Amino acid sequence: MKFVKSICLLLFFLVSPLCLTGCFSDYNGDVKGTPDVNINMTPRLISAKESSNFEEVVETVTPAVVGISAIYNDQESVGSGVAVADGGFILTNNHVVDGASSITVYYANKTSGRATLIWTDPSMDLAIIKASINLPYLQTANLDSVKTGEEVISIGTPLTLQFKHTVTKGIVSALNRTIEIDNEDGSTSYLQNLLQHDASINPGNSGGPVINSNGKVVGINTLKVSEAEGIGFAIPVEIVMPVVEKVVSDGGYVTPYLGIFGLDSEIAVFYGRTLNKEGVYIVNIDSSGPMAKAGLTKGDIIIKVDDQEIKTMLDLRTSIYQHKIGDTIKITFLRDNMENTVSLTLTNRP
Repeated sequence: MKFVKSICLLLFFLVSPLCLTGCFSDYNGDVKGTPDVNINMTPRLISAKESSNFEEVVETVTPAVVGISAIYNDQESVGSGVAVADGGFILTNNHVVDGASSITVYYANKTSGRATLIWTDPSMDLAIIKASINLPYLQTANLDSVKTGEEVISIGTPLTLQFKHTVTKGIVSALNRTIEIDNEDGSTSYLQNLLQHDASINPGNSGGPVINSNGKVVGINTLKVSEAEGIGFAIPVEIVMPVVEKVVSDGGYVTPYLGIFGLDSEIAVFYGRTLNKEGVYIVNIDSSGPMAKAGLTKGDIIIKVDDQEIKTMLDLRTSIYQHKIGDTIKITFLRDNMENTVSLTLTNRP
């Protein structure tokens, strides 16, 4: 199940010194460049009717997609993003922007401007940045509406900013994929509940949207199999929408810390760790974290948060994202096939 050498995050670093080409002039404050008046950048919720004509879908949704340049020391990383809420809030990957000294977004109308990092979750490889201006934004779709075999498009910035807003088309190849990745420090991590598709993506497509025929975002591109053709993976966008809502209403969000590393029980069955095929199997637990303090331990299987059934890590993360630091929640779990319920208070990461 390992894809050690064949998985690559879609991040692209350009060797310094940096050289940005083009002639820029200021307009509308922070924004630079001469806007293409044929591209409608009026802030609005973009709605695309279902159509077999993806040309119309592309034309409709492109104003909500951005190229991203993030500066790390003397290097520039190139990625992509998509606006999903009023106010210039853009979804992208954590590995594109986390730790950057500056972030620049490149709009569809050939202008650019600064952006600020608002929220990030390294474990999900997701981040929210805020543009300095308001933007058109897209609707999102829940994973249960996505069907294997349906056509999708990917919009992003493969390789360099010269290729920003590149469009590719494919189909949803599979749902609920789990990828095991060997990290540089020798540890192993997992990305779970991923959407697999075969729309062509390359380094620089990180953070770009996967969009269905209704013009709705279904996923955020994160990685591809580099030793095979047509195997790319995206994070279901529904997982992060509770965070987006809190960021829009409160101006920011701090992800509650659970102190566990878990696997979908279906995946844990594959590794011979459990026979239970639903819930989240606890592989490792922080002895000083809230889960451990509430009495949970390795091998327990989380099946509910409050009254919400938990079948996958996607369910668990989505349920936790609906809460804030200081909230008290009930965790129902299985231990030796016996059901137990405990309460715990959500805390910051230590």
